[in-house]
Parts: sequence; structure tokens; C-alpha cells
Amino acid sequence: MADAGGARFIKEEKKFITTKKLKNNEVSMLIILAIVAVAALGVYFVLYPMFTNMRGLTDEIDELKARELEMRTQISQTEIFQKQYDEARADYNQFFSYFYEPMDPEIIDERITSMLIAHRMTPASFSMTTLTVEGIPKYMAQELRTNPVPEPTDPEAEGAEAPPDGTGTAAADEGQYLDDTSAEAAQAGGDESYAFVYTVNVSAYGERDNLYTFLAQVATMTAMHVISFDFTDPKTDRDAEGTTTTTPGEINMQIKLYVLVDGVPARDFGAN
Repeated sequence: MADAGGARFIKEEKKFITTKKLKNNEVSMLIILAIVAVAALGVYFVLYPMFTNMRGLTDEIDELKARELEMRTQISQTEIFQKQYDEARADYNQFFSYFYEPMDPEIIDERITSMLIAHRMTPASFSMTTLTVEGIPKYMAQELRTNPVPEPTDPEAEGAEAPPDGTGTAAADEGQYLDDTSAEAAQAGGDESYAFVYTVNVSAYGERDNLYTFLAQVATMTAMHVISFDFTDPKTDRDAEGTTTTTPGEINMQIKLYVLVDGVPARDFGAN
């Protein structure tokens, strides 16, 4: 009985195992899932990094092509750049010749003193400031307007009315006002250019004609400008004893000398 029961148990177990076998369609599904998983892993670990690297390489290629095009454009404009450089260099040399090079006070004293002596003036005093930076104002032409001719009035008439607006002194005052406003408008634009300047105050003895010839020479110079000048006429005094004392004419001038400092642009100091 025991053997018969054991044999029946083994037989039932074999029967249960045979009933759990997979069907063909299930096996196919498992195979397909395995293939899809392998493909997904292949895409994630192989194809995706490859596509990422390819995109990076494409962007790098586009950037290099753009740089190549820019460099080729610059190379094609080499002659234009060289021409612009030569023109700028020529302008620099031309403008550099307009100004004096930085000079020691002794050289400035010697140059101005020699000019005074050359125009038959006797130097009396000389003083100068240190090197400063000053703005060069923009040039603006003033509007020229003619004043109408004033109407004649009878000087004997009492209580004569003032001339109407636009005539006589009123027009002159208006013209003066217009000139002042034009000068203020010229200064209102500001200074965009700057230069290194020495300011020199000099006095000498001489004749009025000597002063005029000196001013005529300075007028042709681009780096020297006479800001102001005055002339005192000679005086002859005689004391009680009959002694005559003659004081020569005295000349006072303020002169500005514009200089260039090599490698140091004045605008860097003037803009501060």
C-alpha cells in the first residue's frame, strides 16, 4: 500500500510539472522582451553617447567654420588695414609736428627769451606753471547779424522817445547778447580733446612795434598761443633839477605752449 501511495504521488507530481510548461506564444514573447531589453541597453550605453559626441563635434565644426570665415575675411582685408595704418601713422606724424616735445623749463625759458631778443625786446621777468592738462574747446562759428542804422533824433527835442526795439543802443545791446550766448553755446558742448600745456608769464621792455612783430610770428606757430598781452607806453619824467628820466615801454604777455608726451595721451588725464 505504501508503495502504491508513493507511486501515485510521484505520478501526480509529474503531471503537475507537465501542466506548468510554457506555451509557444509565451516563449516568443519572452524572447521578444529579451531582444527589446538588449536593444534598449545597447541604445543607452552605445548609441546615445555616440549621438551626443556627434552633436558636440557638429557644433565644434560649425564654430571652427565660422572662425575660418572670419579669419579669411580679415586676411582679405589686409591691404585695407595696412592702408588705414599708414594713413593713421601719417596723421600722427603730422599732428605731432604741430606740438612741441616735452621741454625742460630751462629750454622753454631759452626759447622764449631768444624770441624776445630777436624782436629787439629786453626780457625782464619770466615765470611758468608746471605741466597741466587743458581741454581744447570745440570751434563754433558765431552767427553774424547786422544792426540796423539808428534813426536820427533831434537833440533839441526834450523828452524824445527812445528808439524802437531793434534800433540804436537797444540793437547794439541785443547784438552783444547774441555774441555772448553764441560763445556760451560754443563752450556748452564740452571738451572732447585735451592737450598738455605750459602757461608762461613773461614781461619785457621794448617798443609797440616790437610787440606787434612778436605777435605776428607767434600767430603762425601751432604750438604757441599768446593768451593776453598789454603794453605800457614809455614815460619821460623831469625832476626839479632838470634831470630827465625815461621809462621804456613795458610789455606783459601770457603765453601757452602745447606739448605732446610720447606714449601718454592727455585725454586719459583730462577725462578724470
